[in-house]
Amino acid sequence: MEDQELHGIPLKDHILEILRGDGKSISGIYKELKNTDNAKIHRLELTGYLKAMTDFGLLKEKYVKPSKIYYLNKKDGETIYDFIKEKLQNEEDHRAEKTLYVLYKIFERPIFSAELEKAGVISISNAKRIDKKERKRILEKIENKDVRLTPEMEAFIPQEQYPDLAIKVLSDIISEKFKFKKGSNGVQKKLEL
Repeated sequence: MEDQELHGIPLKDHILEILRGDGKSISGIYKELKNTDNAKIHRLELTGYLKAMTDFGLLKEKYVKPSKIYYLNKKDGETIYDFIKEKLQNEEDHRAEKTLYVLYKIFERPIFSAELEKAGVISISNAKRIDKKERKRILEKIENKDVRLTPEMEAFIPQEQYPDLAIKVLSDIISEKFKFKKGSNGVQKKLEL
């Protein structure tokens, strides 16, 4: 799906931001784009774009007479890869290696290139590569519904360790999943039920 841009930000991101709250119709999305960004996108083009985002699983559509309403497709929340991508996006030094390490600690196995890409890593240099025979053996034991994995894909084991970062990311996953607030030193202050 080729991404258009409005003011240097991909159109997809604008649409996802608009739909963060409630679902909206095509006209509602179009009006928000037009009002906030002075978008130069035709309504029919937007309709096609929304259809493509639905086909790619980013959005859900529901027919509510007389129009379709679009919602974020949360799939019970975001994937672990999306979460880690978001948490590590501001890591300036060795982001690829840190992402690999965190995924490796979570899954307790080598991490495939498609998984790294899903977590926002294009390439990695400082990691041990796993041979094809070992990759095939690993794939026989795992199931991954978020990413299609094949033995032809590269798989990696981290060479560097970032245990404090892994603990922080895992702590963030738990606190967001179970909706509790942590203090600045990591101690829970309040439990929201």
